[in-house]
Amino acid sequence: MRLRIALLAGLASVAQVNAQAALPDHPPEGRMVDIGGRKLYLRCSGTGSPTVVLVAGGGAYSIDWALVQPRVAETTRVCSYDRAGLGWSAPGAADETVEQTIGDLHLLLQAAGEPAPHLMVGASIGGIFVRAYQHAFPKDVAGLVFTNSAHRIGLRVKGKAGLVWDLSEDEIRSGYPLPPSVDRGPAPTREGPPFDRLSPELQAVRLAFDVRRWEQWDPAKVGPESTLSWRKEFLREFDETCAGGQFPLGRLPLIVISSDPKPEPLNPGQRSGRSCPRDDAGRDLDLLSSNSVYIVAAGSGHEIHLFQPDAVVQALSRGVQAVRTGVPVSRVPERP
Repeated sequence: MRLRIALLAGLASVAQVNAQAALPDHPPEGRMVDIGGRKLYLRCSGTGSPTVVLVAGGGAYSIDWALVQPRVAETTRVCSYDRAGLGWSAPGAADETVEQTIGDLHLLLQAAGEPAPHLMVGASIGGIFVRAYQHAFPKDVAGLVFTNSAHRIGLRVKGKAGLVWDLSEDEIRSGYPLPPSVDRGPAPTREGPPFDRLSPELQAVRLAFDVRRWEQWDPAKVGPESTLSWRKEFLREFDETCAGGQFPLGRLPLIVISSDPKPEPLNPGQRSGRSCPRDDAGRDLDLLSSNSVYIVAAGSGHEIHLFQPDAVVQALSRGVQAVRTGVPVSRVPERP
């Protein structure tokens, strides 16, 4: 994925919006689950194992999986949810940080009675969340799917632009507090591409969520916590992939879906020690496991689950079958 340079306000705002549990005019179709003093929204459908758990990207919602979830539910159990402070879910103390996100999700699945094993699916920044979840709860994860998972996240801090892992913690913190003059842009009035591919009803729900976030966003309440958390997780992942070892995840079924062609992999010498580059966190995601496949969704935009939902449904079907049968995921045929 291409480098994305943005104002700190744009990257951090999703972590600081004081979301309400529900919008009166748009009651959730799933359920609100108490995880210990606050509630998160969860929608599960279908039956079978493994349960597919869909984790949305930054500032995205469970409803963004609406073109994928019903079709996956035809063959297995599948769940989508809103992270704390997004959609119908109540906020927490440190929204969009890796630590709170994976802790919340683990509590949510347990409280909802959704037993492991799970096939974890991460879109965009959701990729680092599902990878961190597997690191924290390896026995609960039957496989991983990355769909255009965030490879290069950039920031501009006081005129300096760089990737989050290249900036120091002090440099990131120096961008706060945000100046009151930060422009939040005009109020949202419609859902543009690719969200206009959702049904009119879901577009109305999504717009209501976006308008609420816009109305409640306050630069004085934006802090560096989520970005520092992402930086820490990216560096941990680099340490894992640059240690020179073979396949850190062993034979765990793993699927990478990307709108970009597969990059040239680093040779073993480049993937170890100081020579290991830190320019692209997603370059060798498929080399985390010896049981992996790289799928190109040619021509897709960033949100593959909206631009090309068929590609995602097909990939998840292969992942489910690989978990069920023990057949290498690369050898599981695509559904006709």
